[in-house]
Amino acid sequence: LLLVALARPQWGLTFEEARSRGLDIVVAIDTSKSMLATDLKPSRLERAKLAAQDLLGIAKEDRLGLVAFAGGAFLQCPLTIDDNAFRQSVEALDVNIIPQGGTALAEAINTALGAFKEGDNFKVLVLFTDGEDNDENALEAAQAAAKEGMKIFTIGIGTPEGEILRIKDAKGRTDYLRDSDGNAVKSRLNEALLQQIA
Repeated sequence: LLLVALARPQWGLTFEEARSRGLDIVVAIDTSKSMLATDLKPSRLERAKLAAQDLLGIAKEDRLGLVAFAGGAFLQCPLTIDDNAFRQSVEALDVNIIPQGGTALAEAINTALGAFKEGDNFKVLVLFTDGEDNDENALEAAQAAAKEGMKIFTIGIGTPEGEILRIKDAKGRTDYLRDSDGNAVKSRLNEALLQQIA
């Protein structure tokens, strides 16, 4: 009896609630024309899409959302644990998805911040872009997002040497993308800006 008493037997079940903080990850992918550059094969945009799919494989229990951006930004896929919904949203991305030209990094950051719901999860933005910013408010947007508790990870897509951009016309002929003066446009990775945003 003494041994049984020392073993402290118990009767019944007790439930204990355990809470853990997960990750809410918004992936923002640049869909501007500069992402057509092939300094990364097959193109910058395709490499970004492949990297987003890789992230999906790593983020097992975390929720993922998708923001597409060029001259504007919109939430392509709200935060979800549905892998197929996220995958299909990524596959649907192309440079014509947003008609407004340019690269609005600040708007992408603000759109991502708006995608997070109330809750205790960590807020993470993974930004895939070549960093060619046309609105110059990206750093202010990143600082405001940091105050809201969002962490930003920037993934530079492209090379510092860059490449002259080629596009296909309606007849399938290849031509250079030209600026308002008719000069061929060369797109380069802006590493310095992406480091500052992160």
